[in-house]
Amino acid sequence: MASVLNSKIHASGTCQGSKADARGDADGRMDWDPEVHVKMCKKIAQLTKVIYALNTRQDEAEASMEALREAHQEELQKAVAETEARLLQEQGPAEEEALLQRIQALESALELQTRLTQEALAQSATCRLETKERELRVEAEHAERVLSLSKEMLELKADYEKRLRHLTSHEAPQRGRLSQEGPDPQGEPGHGQEIREVLLEVERLRVENQQLSKDYARKAEELQATYERDTEAIRQAMQQSVSEALWQWQEKETDLRKNFQVQESALQAQVRKLEGDLEHRGRKISDLKKYAQKLKERTQDLDVQLKEARQENSELKSTAKKLGEKLAIAKDRLMLPERPVMQKIDNMKTELVSENEVLGKENDLEGRSLHPQQDPNFPKECPYTKGGPEAQTKKEASIETEYMKQQYEEDLRKIKHQTEEEKKHLKDQLVKRLEDLVKKHTLEIKSVRSSVEAERRKLQKEVEAQLEEVKKKSENEIKQLEEEKAALNVKLQNSLLEVLRLEEFIQQNKVRPGKGKERPQGLDCWHHSIFETQDPCLKLNEPQNLPRGEEYQDKLAAEEGTSSDEEERIEVPLKEGGDLQPPLNFLLKEKAPEIQRLQEEWQSQKARLQAQVSQMQQALEQCANSYREDLQELKQLSDHEREKLQHELQETIQQNQAVKAQLEASHQRALCTLEKAKNQELKAAVTELPRTEQLGNNRNLFPTVLEAASARPKHQLVWCLLRAHSLVHRHPPLYNLTWKKGQGSFCEPPVQEH
Repeated sequence: MASVLNSKIHASGTCQGSKADARGDADGRMDWDPEVHVKMCKKIAQLTKVIYALNTRQDEAEASMEALREAHQEELQKAVAETEARLLQEQGPAEEEALLQRIQALESALELQTRLTQEALAQSATCRLETKERELRVEAEHAERVLSLSKEMLELKADYEKRLRHLTSHEAPQRGRLSQEGPDPQGEPGHGQEIREVLLEVERLRVENQQLSKDYARKAEELQATYERDTEAIRQAMQQSVSEALWQWQEKETDLRKNFQVQESALQAQVRKLEGDLEHRGRKISDLKKYAQKLKERTQDLDVQLKEARQENSELKSTAKKLGEKLAIAKDRLMLPERPVMQKIDNMKTELVSENEVLGKENDLEGRSLHPQQDPNFPKECPYTKGGPEAQTKKEASIETEYMKQQYEEDLRKIKHQTEEEKKHLKDQLVKRLEDLVKKHTLEIKSVRSSVEAERRKLQKEVEAQLEEVKKKSENEIKQLEEEKAALNVKLQNSLLEVLRLEEFIQQNKVRPGKGKERPQGLDCWHHSIFETQDPCLKLNEPQNLPRGEEYQDKLAAEEGTSSDEEERIEVPLKEGGDLQPPLNFLLKEKAPEIQRLQEEWQSQKARLQAQVSQMQQALEQCANSYREDLQELKQLSDHEREKLQHELQETIQQNQAVKAQLEASHQRALCTLEKAKNQELKAAVTELPRTEQLGNNRNLFPTVLEAASARPKHQLVWCLLRAHSLVHRHPPLYNLTWKKGQGSFCEPPVQEH
């Protein structure tokens, strides 16, 4: 506004004034240079623009940091998803390997079962052949025994006839000798009676011999029939047991085949499902690889953006430094114009001293004539026309400086208050963002941990269920094998008992009474050898088998009683019977490989099941260890990422605080420089006023103007200063400017002729 007024004043002066007015106008321009003022205004505007640009760049940097933080969070989420996918991918091959191992184990079990069935069929065929051969051998042995018995019978008959002939030949000479000697009247009755008794005895012996031969033939036929019946029963029992065993093996084979087919179909379905899962996971892996590549590119772009932001921050710092240097240069430039002003003031003093003497009277007349027309209320407002002008100017200058200081202090307070509010707002925002980030990270970590824990529990439950199923299956198979083994042992015992009973019955019919005492010892030894050749696993079932042994002993005792009754009824001396041990040893030798094979099969199956259980336990432990390692890796990754984020947040907070401090410092410096510049301008204006007052001789008008300025409001100080300036530089039209209270501006009255 002052520049506009000065331009108007200079324009009016050129229109109305003379050469002196033009020279004064030029001197005023030199004194109050508007170009310097315009340059200062431009510099201040540039500084405000720079401060605004710095603030906007800071906001942009904060926005970029927020975007980087969000991108980092997204990368964290993606990393967690990738780890979960890797976990699933690692679990998939483990399950596939376990299933493949299970398939291989089942295939090997199927092959073993087929081999066992083939061996069982071959053994059944060999058993049939052996039974046939055994029957033939038993028939041959029976025929041999019948022949031997018939030979013994013939020998006994021949011996008996020989003895009878010997007796008859021995008695015939005695009879002849007695007949030749003559009859003895005293001894004939007794001797004839003895002869008759001997003859009767001979006849009785003949009859008894015939009866014995008939009984022997009848007993031999009965024994032959019982032997044939027993052999037929044994053969039928053996065939029935073999057929039952074959039927059971065939049923078991069909059941196993069905189970294996079901398991094979289920495993094939699982294999297809796993192949589909593998393909799906392969696609997922490829997608994740592509996404990881994109994330790497994104991280590289973010790193480039971070570098650019740091470069911009450094550039902003350098621009702030440059602006500080420019402010210092501007201060120096502001201080420089004071020197030519002082020189101009000295020159003006010399000129005004020479001119005041000539124009003093004219100025007095103009002042007296124009003052009442221009401002009729001026004497009322300015009653004090006396006094020193220096004191009045000092008072006005002090008032103006105090007013300007108050304004600057208020502005500074407002700026400080705004900066503090902005600091608080930024701090609150940062605290909220940090709390949100911490909450998000804690929630993500909790969700990841809960998901991993749930998956681990689920897999553990599945593995435990599989182990329980395998254990149950193995226990059931072991129980079935034990039951089959027990049944076979029972059948073997029954068959051996039957054979023993038959052989014992035959022996009882053949052995002499003298050998009857040695028979129980031989039977006990044979029974002991049978129990020694049995399965050692039956020793565990001794409490169950004890009652059977007692029953067996009762049966033996009953059979011995029947045999003793038969012996007492027959009462015929027979030859020593054949030996029982060869057929029994033969049977034991035949059954020994079968028993040993069953034992080996049971032990091999037991070892195989134990190996499967140990393999499943090892697989379970490996899965648990892998899950533990994955959990530890996830925890380490989450902790590392959290520490990294906290470190980055601290760095960003420190950078923001440093940038804010730099901006506040630059802002305060700019305010200080502006305040110093304004204070210097005020000081220069205050120093100019007394100098101009000392140069002027019109001391009546200048104090009245200053008194009017002091009496008027402070916003009219410019008007007073312009009047003082016009008095010094002799601008007559300046006195025509009046202040209009209603309009709030200066106006010129109509021009009057002097």
